[in-house]
Amino acid sequence: MYTSSYKKSKIVLDDAQQDMLAGKEGEMVAKCLKTMIDLGETLGATRMVPITFGHITGTFAMSPFHGYYQLLDKLVDAGCKVKVPTTTNPHPGREFSFENRLFLRPQIHHEECLRRLGVIQNYSCVAYYEENTPPLGAIGGCGESSVVVYMNSMLGARTNIWGVLTDFYQSISGYTPEFGLLLDENRRGEVLFDISALKDPDPDALGLYVGFKAVDRLPVLTHYPFDKWQMKHLLSAANSSGAARLVHVEGVTPEAPDIKTAMQGHDPVEVFKVTQADLDGMRASRDVQASTDVVVFGCPQMTAHEALQIAPAFVGKQLEKRTLFSMVPMELERLKAYDEYEQLQLAGVEFVPACPLTYLTVRNDNLKNVLTDSGKLHYYLSGAQFATTQDCLREAGIA
Repeated sequence: MYTSSYKKSKIVLDDAQQDMLAGKEGEMVAKCLKTMIDLGETLGATRMVPITFGHITGTFAMSPFHGYYQLLDKLVDAGCKVKVPTTTNPHPGREFSFENRLFLRPQIHHEECLRRLGVIQNYSCVAYYEENTPPLGAIGGCGESSVVVYMNSMLGARTNIWGVLTDFYQSISGYTPEFGLLLDENRRGEVLFDISALKDPDPDALGLYVGFKAVDRLPVLTHYPFDKWQMKHLLSAANSSGAARLVHVEGVTPEAPDIKTAMQGHDPVEVFKVTQADLDGMRASRDVQASTDVVVFGCPQMTAHEALQIAPAFVGKQLEKRTLFSMVPMELERLKAYDEYEQLQLAGVEFVPACPLTYLTVRNDNLKNVLTDSGKLHYYLSGAQFATTQDCLREAGIA
């Protein structure tokens, strides 16, 4: 894996970058660039390259994180604006509960800062479906796990994974250090997963398995005709249980027309023959599933298409357990144009246009035990149990 070969380097700047660093566009822009140069040299980069897209992960105004918000205020006060189209991560669900309103007190001010910095306030962790779809080979600077792994894998764009503020620094300066997954040699598959024995693989369970086994090595999967909705779940789960910022699937992802190409002519360092028993072992037992208080769908967030796909299971029925659909705000508005929206409401579904990981992190006793079909939410949310979609519907009382 490329992280093992980092050696401190010296970045050589071009004339435009030198002018920016000297303060031609203001002190705060210069500081943004300087920070990224320092990080790049630590990570072995030798030059800064322009980006054409970005995605911001720090959309949650959690009251203890004062330093982050003070720095954003400084960027706003200096008149900084993002230079490239930059989308935003989901809302944290401030209105979901009293506890959230207390913990997320600065949220309204924070969102005003985001607006003034010029980002696209779509509040989505699946921006790669519509608002942020870079072409093959495009270079960006993104935070958020689902966005990074999907853009690298399914779109063939190139971005490393960045944390809060560094994602902003790149969008404001317009540059990122060239290292890691921006380089051809670091996009080579290393571990092969033979999934030929699976007849109908559950993408979330498979993603969890791949992440656990690959760890920080780049996975390559043999062919299965996953669609873009299934790939969203497979990739986000793999990136959660492991460090898979790029996953090749033979005949599905653009850099893997075949196994040899995905491996760049090398042999795999390890091969896993995946069985159905391997995937079944990822899930909670029936006894554990039955103890849950709330069933959660939508991590990464649901789209209107996905809500419409599952809606027939709810029509004419009444839920026995609290059931939440976590949706992209714009996609929830689209869903409201369909009859299924009212039918889902009549069944008892609650729609939350926010990130389930955040709005369920601070939760009361009535929401202690969560059941989900999302590998990502299961991995990140303490106490969240993982089951198939059908098992989740059964525990909700409608299957």
